[in-house]
Amino acid sequence: MERHFEKDMNILKERLLWMGSLAERSVHQAVHAVLESDDALANRVLEEEDAINELQLEIDDRVVQLLALHQLMATDLRFVLAISRINNDLERIGDQAVNIAQGALRILRHPRVKPYVDLPR
Repeated sequence: MERHFEKDMNILKERLLWMGSLAERSVHQAVHAVLESDDALANRVLEEEDAINELQLEIDDRVVQLLALHQLMATDLRFVLAISRINNDLERIGDQAVNIAQGALRILRHPRVKPYVDLPR
Protein backbone atom coordinates (compact mmCIF):
# COMPACT_ATOMS: atom_id res chain seq x y z
CA MET A 1 0.00 0.00 0.00
CA GLU A 2 2.87 2.35 0.80
CA ARG A 3 4.35 1.93 -2.68
CA HIS A 4 1.00 2.76 -4.25
CA PHE A 5 0.83 5.96 -2.17
CA GLU A 6 4.38 6.96 -3.14
CA LYS A 7 3.63 6.25 -6.79
CA ASP A 8 0.50 8.43 -6.62
CA MET A 9 2.46 11.24 -4.96
CA ASN A 10 5.20 11.06 -7.60
CA ILE A 11 2.66 11.15 -10.43
CA LEU A 12 1.01 14.15 -8.78
CA LYS A 13 4.35 15.96 -8.55
CA GLU A 14 5.19 15.19 -12.19
CA ARG A 15 1.82 16.40 -13.44
CA LEU A 16 2.14 19.64 -11.45
CA LEU A 17 5.64 20.23 -12.82
CA TRP A 18 4.39 19.61 -16.35
CA MET A 19 1.54 22.05 -15.79
CA GLY A 20 4.01 24.63 -14.50
CA SER A 21 6.17 24.26 -17.59
CA LEU A 22 3.11 24.65 -19.85
CA ALA A 23 2.02 27.78 -18.00
CA GLU A 24 5.52 29.24 -18.17
CA ARG A 25 5.77 28.50 -21.88
CA SER A 26 2.36 30.07 -22.51
CA VAL A 27 3.33 33.32 -20.79
CA HIS A 28 6.65 33.38 -22.62
CA GLN A 29 4.97 32.81 -25.99
CA ALA A 30 2.25 35.38 -25.32
CA VAL A 31 4.75 38.09 -24.43
CA HIS A 32 6.89 37.27 -27.45
CA ALA A 33 3.77 37.39 -29.64
CA VAL A 34 3.36 41.02 -28.60
CA LEU A 35 7.03 41.96 -28.90
CA GLU A 36 7.64 40.21 -32.23
CA SER A 37 4.20 40.92 -33.76
CA ASP A 38 3.67 37.18 -34.26
CA ASP A 39 0.01 36.22 -34.54
CA ALA A 40 0.87 32.52 -35.00
CA LEU A 41 2.52 32.51 -31.58
CA ALA A 42 -0.53 34.17 -30.02
CA ASN A 43 -2.83 31.62 -31.64
CA ARG A 44 -0.65 28.79 -30.33
CA VAL A 45 -1.16 30.09 -26.78
CA LEU A 46 -4.92 30.07 -27.32
CA GLU A 47 -4.80 26.50 -28.65
CA GLU A 48 -2.72 25.23 -25.73
CA GLU A 49 -5.04 26.65 -23.07
CA ASP A 50 -7.12 23.45 -23.10
CA ALA A 51 -4.10 21.37 -22.07
CA ILE A 52 -3.57 23.51 -18.97
CA ASN A 53 -7.26 23.36 -18.09
CA GLU A 54 -7.32 19.58 -18.49
CA LEU A 55 -4.26 19.24 -16.28
CA GLN A 56 -5.92 21.36 -13.61
CA LEU A 57 -8.90 19.01 -13.54
CA GLU A 58 -6.67 15.93 -13.53
CA ILE A 59 -4.57 17.24 -10.64
CA ASP A 60 -7.68 18.22 -8.68
CA ASP A 61 -9.02 14.70 -9.14
CA ARG A 62 -5.73 13.16 -8.02
CA VAL A 63 -5.64 15.39 -4.92
CA VAL A 64 -9.18 14.41 -3.96
CA GLN A 65 -8.36 10.74 -4.57
CA LEU A 66 -5.27 10.93 -2.36
CA LEU A 67 -7.22 12.65 0.41
CA ALA A 68 -10.05 10.13 0.19
CA LEU A 69 -8.02 6.94 -0.02
CA HIS A 70 -5.07 7.60 2.29
CA GLN A 71 -4.77 8.83 5.84
CA LEU A 72 -2.16 11.48 5.19
CA MET A 73 0.25 12.47 7.91
CA ALA A 74 0.90 16.17 8.58
CA THR A 75 3.74 16.71 6.10
CA ASP A 76 2.03 14.79 3.30
CA LEU A 77 -1.26 16.55 3.97
CA ARG A 78 0.40 19.97 3.81
CA PHE A 79 2.18 18.98 0.62
CA VAL A 80 -1.00 17.76 -1.07
CA LEU A 81 -2.90 20.90 -0.03
CA ALA A 82 -0.04 23.06 -1.32
CA ILE A 83 -0.23 21.23 -4.65
CA SER A 84 -3.93 21.97 -4.79
CA ARG A 85 -3.33 25.68 -4.27
CA ILE A 86 -0.41 25.82 -6.71
CA ASN A 87 -2.56 24.00 -9.26
CA ASN A 88 -5.18 26.74 -9.04
CA ASP A 89 -2.54 29.47 -9.37
CA LEU A 90 -0.96 27.85 -12.42
CA GLU A 91 -4.35 27.64 -14.10
CA ARG A 92 -4.83 31.37 -13.48
CA ILE A 93 -1.38 32.05 -14.94
CA GLY A 94 -2.44 30.14 -18.04
CA ASP A 95 -5.59 32.27 -18.22
CA GLN A 96 -3.49 35.42 -17.98
CA ALA A 97 -1.29 34.17 -20.82
CA VAL A 98 -4.44 33.76 -22.90
CA ASN A 99 -5.45 37.33 -22.04
CA ILE A 100 -2.04 38.58 -23.18
CA ALA A 101 -2.32 36.56 -26.40
CA GLN A 102 -5.80 37.94 -27.10
CA GLY A 103 -4.48 41.43 -26.48
CA ALA A 104 -1.62 40.72 -28.86
CA LEU A 105 -4.05 39.69 -31.58
CA ARG A 106 -6.00 42.93 -31.07
CA ILE A 107 -2.81 45.00 -31.15
CA LEU A 108 -1.52 43.27 -34.27
CA ARG A 109 -4.55 44.38 -36.28
CA HIS A 110 -3.18 47.93 -36.20
CA PRO A 111 0.17 49.21 -37.42
CA ARG A 112 2.74 49.89 -34.73
CA VAL A 113 3.02 53.61 -34.04
CA LYS A 114 6.39 53.50 -32.31
CA PRO A 115 8.81 50.78 -31.20
CA TYR A 116 8.33 49.08 -27.87
CA VAL A 117 10.87 50.44 -25.43
CA ASP A 118 9.63 49.54 -21.95
CA LEU A 119 7.86 46.27 -22.77
CA PRO A 120 10.99 44.22 -23.51
CA ARG A 121 12.48 45.28 -20.20
